[in-house]
Amino acid sequence: MLHGFAATAATVLAGCPADATSDPDAPSSVTAMCGSNVCLDLNDASNAVLMMVDGALTIRAAGDDILVLRTSTTAIQAVSEICTHAGCSVRYDHVNKVLNCPCHGSRFSLAGAVLRGPATRPLKTYTTQLEQATNLLTIML
Repeated sequence: MLHGFAATAATVLAGCPADATSDPDAPSSVTAMCGSNVCLDLNDASNAVLMMVDGALTIRAAGDDILVLRTSTTAIQAVSEICTHAGCSVRYDHVNKVLNCPCHGSRFSLAGAVLRGPATRPLKTYTTQLEQATNLLTIML
């Protein structure tokens, strides 16, 4: 119970609104709701993988598993992790800079566009905003 409170307090101090609350279903990351959006404090050890280019982290928010990818020193991309073909979880191929579905071979760009089927619909994308000075990432839901 105190761990969730500490994570929420740290995120609030980093710039999220006072109504921030922890997401108890978030897999292995510290997330907080910032109004209707999600905030990640990249200074938190559980989110630190996103401090490095090619770092990837999955969070659960708004009924979706969101794959968050550090694509450059200044940019972070967020897309649904759920393949639009059969609902499997896509995986980040940092060498080829694509998202692959292991179930049926669909391939997506980091922006969610279908590169190879059988999927015909793009992955849902989320707008992100990174505050460089505080390392606070906001994912707009």
